[in-house]
Amino acid sequence: MISRSSSGLNQEGNILASIQGNIEFRNVYFSYLSRPEIPILSGFYLTVPAKKAVALVGRNGSGKSSIIPLMERFYDPTLGEVLLDGENIKNLKLEWLRSQIGLVTQEPALLSLSIKDNIAYGRDATFDQIEEAAKIARAHTFISSLERGYETQVGRAGLALMEEQKIKLSIARAVLLNPTVLLLDEVTGGLDFEAERTVQEALDLLMLGRSTIIIARQLCLIRNVDYIAVMEDGQLVEMGTHDELLALDGLYAELLRCEEAAKLPRRMPVRNYKETSTFQIEKDSSSVHSFQESSSPKFVKSPSLQRVHGIFRPQDGAFNSQESPKAHSPPPEKMLENGLSVDAGDKEPSIRRQDSFERRLPELPKLDVQSAQQQKSNDSDPESPVSPLLTSDPKNERSHSQTFSRPLSYSDDIPMEVKEAKDVHHGEAPSFWRLAQLSFAEWLYAVLGSIGAAIFGSFNPLLAYAIALIVTAYYRRQEHHLQDEVDRWCLIIACMGIVTVVANFLQHFYFGIMGEKMTERVRRMMFSAMLRNEIGWFDNEENSPDNLSMRLANDATFVRAAFSNRLSIFIQDSAAVIVAILIGMLLHWRLALVAFATLPVLAVSAFAQKLWLAGFSKGIQEMHRKASLVLEDAVRNIYTVVAFCAGNKVMDLYRLQLKKILKQSFFHGMAIGFAFGFSQFLLFACNALLLWYTARSVKRGYIDLPTALKEYMVFSFATFALVEPFGLAPYILKRRKSLTSVFEIIDRVPEIEPDENSALKPPNVYGSIELKNVDFCYPTRPEMLVLSNFSLKVNGGQTVAVVGVSRSGKSTIISLIERFYDPVAGQILLDGRDLKLYNLRWLRNHLGLVQQEPIIFSTTIRENIIYARHNASESEMKEAARIANAHHFISSLPHGYDTHVGMRGVDLTPGQKQRIAIARVVLKNAPILLLDEASSSIESESSRV
Repeated sequence: MISRSSSGLNQEGNILASIQGNIEFRNVYFSYLSRPEIPILSGFYLTVPAKKAVALVGRNGSGKSSIIPLMERFYDPTLGEVLLDGENIKNLKLEWLRSQIGLVTQEPALLSLSIKDNIAYGRDATFDQIEEAAKIARAHTFISSLERGYETQVGRAGLALMEEQKIKLSIARAVLLNPTVLLLDEVTGGLDFEAERTVQEALDLLMLGRSTIIIARQLCLIRNVDYIAVMEDGQLVEMGTHDELLALDGLYAELLRCEEAAKLPRRMPVRNYKETSTFQIEKDSSSVHSFQESSSPKFVKSPSLQRVHGIFRPQDGAFNSQESPKAHSPPPEKMLENGLSVDAGDKEPSIRRQDSFERRLPELPKLDVQSAQQQKSNDSDPESPVSPLLTSDPKNERSHSQTFSRPLSYSDDIPMEVKEAKDVHHGEAPSFWRLAQLSFAEWLYAVLGSIGAAIFGSFNPLLAYAIALIVTAYYRRQEHHLQDEVDRWCLIIACMGIVTVVANFLQHFYFGIMGEKMTERVRRMMFSAMLRNEIGWFDNEENSPDNLSMRLANDATFVRAAFSNRLSIFIQDSAAVIVAILIGMLLHWRLALVAFATLPVLAVSAFAQKLWLAGFSKGIQEMHRKASLVLEDAVRNIYTVVAFCAGNKVMDLYRLQLKKILKQSFFHGMAIGFAFGFSQFLLFACNALLLWYTARSVKRGYIDLPTALKEYMVFSFATFALVEPFGLAPYILKRRKSLTSVFEIIDRVPEIEPDENSALKPPNVYGSIELKNVDFCYPTRPEMLVLSNFSLKVNGGQTVAVVGVSRSGKSTIISLIERFYDPVAGQILLDGRDLKLYNLRWLRNHLGLVQQEPIIFSTTIRENIIYARHNASESEMKEAARIANAHHFISSLPHGYDTHVGMRGVDLTPGQKQRIAIARVVLKNAPILLLDEASSSIESESSRV
């Protein structure tokens, strides 16, 4: 890795004396290295005049997102050239090139630094310059409102910011860079209207006087740019202004119509997979328009293009030769109402629209439609022209700005303390017997391993005794018997070696099996306990995904070391000490007592030695962990690091951490060296004492020399056996917290019990949802009230949209309905019953959730779709993909449904990931659907489908 050369990075290239900002892509071909067989760009041409803004639009998979990494030289094109002011960017010095380019993306990366350092990332700047950049980016106000202002830590190890705030910091970073070329990747796609407005104001200031390339998925945001370039299959097919492309009535006009159609109100179909694939909707005769529907839309071919002053423009008369799509008449059996296909010949509607949005549900086995409709008729008046969506008790009305004085409880008479986390905090590490309970199933392996450990341990003092007999044989005068005696004892030692091989195998093999099974069992118990916990538990920083993954990987191994390994060594060394004591007492009890007196001193010496080393290692490991976080942060946000030429800054931060390690290591090394030397002194002193007393006993005739040698050899071997368990003790103490955390996770009682057998599991669901006077604040921020006396009623079959400015609490409603959290006060009702009365797994099986950022697992597309229903058939899975308009792009992939999507779906576009997420929900066939800005961050084509 160190010797690997980065041949594509030219650090010795040219630097332009002056830069205007003319950008040109000339006959560019490109494929990603991970999928070289899939062409992204095929003969792509584009010219961006200096100080002009060009927006790139196109369908999902058209290749527009690859323009930014090519411009930043994250990748180089396979063929063709990318030119800046007529110079191939490969010939330019890379660091200089990137210093001329400002990048702002929809998902800005913030490193674990202060706000000030994040804004100044990539260049040196004064505080006044940083503050001015923040003001231009409309970020100064919210930064000043923070307690520590510009010194507030953000990123993974700091304050969690809103998307709007992250984007503003990213814009401020680009402002401070003062680039000539600006790259914007759908910056405002996932923001609400108010946040979008303020961010767009900052972008307008940033774009002034700069050549700008905008990757646009929402066409309504780019109507006023200088030029719009339309891409299809990796090629440029149209280019011009908004009005010119509308007059062309080509692909851009079709995409614009798709986006506007996506904004129309729609009725959400609910289907049964056993039925046919046709949605049946009763028309509203007062407002029905018919359009043509086809499986693959036919767009009007774009007119031929000619280059005029570097800009593609349509030739005169080209548009007139095209056939308008509006001339087609719909087939008699198919019509579209608000974008949904209907069967005109079907007289029985599956969905009918009234003022109250009544719906007739499909024939699902778990739904009792008649009882549900009867309940709805009791709950609301179907003849009412206005649905009673918002309800509140006038007696309990309160202002949102009012101080939260109501008791923080689930009901008015239950105090908040009841809902404190039921974590089990063990004051002490788990006992040996608690650990043994985890291994009772492997008792046979423990017995066989213990037999091997006992045999192996007892042979150590026996080996010392045999060696002593051989040594004493050399002091005898009968030389003719010497060879025979030595041969006999050597043969005995060889046989003992064979036995110890078998015993050692038994010990490590069976204790190894027991330890691995114990580790696997502990990991399963920990993972199962983690999944049982409520979402609020995961919000704590100590329960972050990284920390939990580390604890799951390491802590279970520490449990094995604390029990399986410790038990093996304990039995082995106990057998050695017991045999040594028996031999010593039989040989000479006086000398044995002196040897016994030195053993505690030796044990304390070994324990202190290991304890010092463990403490030293702990401090250094913690500092190395902090240093590794710098590298991890840089690698995780590598695009930001390289885009802002911050490699040297990362190296400086890492070098600073290493200097701290070096400084601490120097002083600790001196202390540890002295302590280690003193422990070695005690070891040699004890041996000297034993040798002195042995010689004194021989001189006074208390014991003969052969017996003294045997005694000393036996106890020398026994010393190592006695010291070894004490040497393991510091490791156990060091990992005490890890052992404790294992059982804290396993024993924790979740606040929201997922498997309560006594909870309700009714066979029928109608879908009426009501929030009554709900107060809520997140567990990690109890001082910030998100919902205050909030009430909302949604009758079964209704489609209700919840809107509001950023941080108004919209997304919180979905989290409460899913019971990710429980309200602090008030109630949430499903079909007239409190959500807490329902079994949690049953409840979530009846809820379908599509989020703004779809969760895609690092596996195949097939497994991602069937995640909600593992028993789904192949035909059901593909039918769900067709309904989600995902089947076409999945089938076009080389491996189809068995295509691996990469880490978090990195190999898919946002639109493709969202369709897979929708297919997953369709396959689940839940009667209640929750959509959280499901189409806000994808292009209009994907939004429409």
